[in-house]
Amino acid sequence: MAIASTAVAAALGMGLGVMTGIPLGVVNVAVVEAALAGRVRYATGLGVGGALADMTHAGLAFIGVGRLVTLDSAWAHAMALVAAVIIISYGVLRWRARRAPRPELAGTGRGRGVVAGTLLTLPNPGSLAAWVAVAAAVWPTIGTVDAIAVALGVGLGSAMWFAFLARWVSRVRPDHPARAWMPKVAVAVLVASALGGVARLLFA
Repeated sequence: MAIASTAVAAALGMGLGVMTGIPLGVVNVAVVEAALAGRVRYATGLGVGGALADMTHAGLAFIGVGRLVTLDSAWAHAMALVAAVIIISYGVLRWRARRAPRPELAGTGRGRGVVAGTLLTLPNPGSLAAWVAVAAAVWPTIGTVDAIAVALGVGLGSAMWFAFLARWVSRVRPDHPARAWMPKVAVAVLVASALGGVARLLFA
């Protein structure tokens, strides 16, 4: 029974990882922008980093620690400010890289993508709060072992979605208009997301 329960938890996590990765979000935008720029390895790394952050948030949420963090306004405000700084800084760097591409700004390696994807998501209290809500609704009485299985499943499902997204977007034809206007849209969405997250906490 314990093995069956853990298998169900892992499968549930994979499904949640895919479903929660699909809606428009910071990592989705970053992956699409990088893939359209022809940086598929970096885009894939972004997805892996985002998946690692999702896995961490899901683990904290299902184990029960995430709720304690989100209820502490000081922690939530600090996390929101850190997340905003990181997201806006990333947007600015991507804008500069598009205007005057340089190796140190472009960051084409998968490893750099993993770091960037993790940093874009992990400090975000909104993402953690969302997983706390999911955990409370889906499996409020889950045990620790099953909670870890869910988190691992979330990480795998999320990574699969982002990898698919990166590969799919990279196939857009070179002359597609999206390749020209997507960088501007990406920066706008990233900045709006960062400022919106801070505003929701400060004026809630």
